[in-house]
Amino acid sequence: LSSAASDVYKRQGGKGQLLPTIRKFYPAGMGTTIRKYCEPMVGAGAVLFDILNTYEMDEVYICDTNAELMNAYIAVKENVNQLIELLMKYENEHLKRDDEGRKEYYYQQRERFNAEIQKPDENNSLLRAALFIYLNKTCFNGLYRVNRKGLYNVPMGAYKNPKICDIDNLKKTSELLQCVTILTADYTCLLYTSPSPRD
Repeated sequence: LSSAASDVYKRQGGKGQLLPTIRKFYPAGMGTTIRKYCEPMVGAGAVLFDILNTYEMDEVYICDTNAELMNAYIAVKENVNQLIELLMKYENEHLKRDDEGRKEYYYQQRERFNAEIQKPDENNSLLRAALFIYLNKTCFNGLYRVNRKGLYNVPMGAYKNPKICDIDNLKKTSELLQCVTILTADYTCLLYTSPSPRD
């Protein structure tokens, strides 16, 4: 793959700018095989995708407590073409409006997202993923914040032409995620995926 697929989500406090420092701790040698890689609190996955683009992998596990983030990862992995169709619709609807129209559209989709996350299941998982990515790309600073009721409450950001559906990047990301086990849990779940002492 020509480039790391790390821009599916924006994330405040992401590790993208720290990659030059973090790479100093990678195993030496391009093409080296890593038997098992586990990343807790994966967030936007800057390190994950950098690792996936650098090494051959046997097993990869990621987790995060944000169920909607992990649902979006699953959608990219398993249903990327359908996800792209929905995101193209949101991108077209958003960009064709003026500033007031975009604001109105954003808050309509935020309200719809909040309605859907109150009853998450397989039937609305793809819709929730598309709304999550749309909101992430158009909200203030890539924040994911909920109130005490668990409702997403981040205001709209000030972006002139946000790239909501990056088709090439989504497809690259989907390809990279095929070897990844995606878990919705806190970091302790990865303790049980650790190699045994003899490994």
